[in-house]
Amino acid sequence: MALAIGACAFFSACAGSSAQKDAGSGESAEVKNEKVVLQESDKQAMLETMFKNFLVAIREDTPADDLYAMMTDSSEYWLDTLENHARVYKPEDLDTCQFYEAYSILLYRLYEREHLWQVSEDRMLWLYMSKAGIIHNFTKLKLGPMKVKNDRGSIGLAKSPEVPIMIFEWDDKAWKLDLVETVPLITKGIEATAVKKSWSNKKLALYWLDREYHMTYSRLDDSLCEPIGF
Repeated sequence: MALAIGACAFFSACAGSSAQKDAGSGESAEVKNEKVVLQESDKQAMLETMFKNFLVAIREDTPADDLYAMMTDSSEYWLDTLENHARVYKPEDLDTCQFYEAYSILLYRLYEREHLWQVSEDRMLWLYMSKAGIIHNFTKLKLGPMKVKNDRGSIGLAKSPEVPIMIFEWDDKAWKLDLVETVPLITKGIEATAVKKSWSNKKLALYWLDREYHMTYSRLDDSLCEPIGF
């Protein structure tokens, strides 16, 4: 009898303990959800602040290290690789490039030939991020609201805000621009021209370069497809 009563008391105590744990787990889940919502809200605000700082940085003579700090590691590696390709790639090598890569290489060579550089190092970074750089010119367009989903942030044009054209990544403490993902999104509309005309990416890059600079510089032709003695 004593053993039975003891067993009942034990199981009752276990049941009570389990109920308390379940209640505690429910509260923890609720608190956790609140923290997630709060974190997402904070990340949204942090992304908006980061983007404002980024816009200021590319409109001023910001040191290369500060600009690299605003981008993902893969973005820095991509810019370094692209700059090396601009120095050594031959016409047949350009045939293996995406449009935005071929265009960047040809524009880099145009700057070299016309002595347009204002920096001695990190030139591909400057080509993209300077006051007259590719990203700077793009961000002068009217942009829509910034969006955050988990560890990925984005922004689109005001006329089509749901279509992302700039991508940001969260690295546990700050937002970084993912240039590797962003540049193809920016040039996607231009690349449609190559599809319609059955052009190679290299030919489209030459066409676009001529369209932008034909009133300013001469020899916007196949001569830029050759390394020009860096």
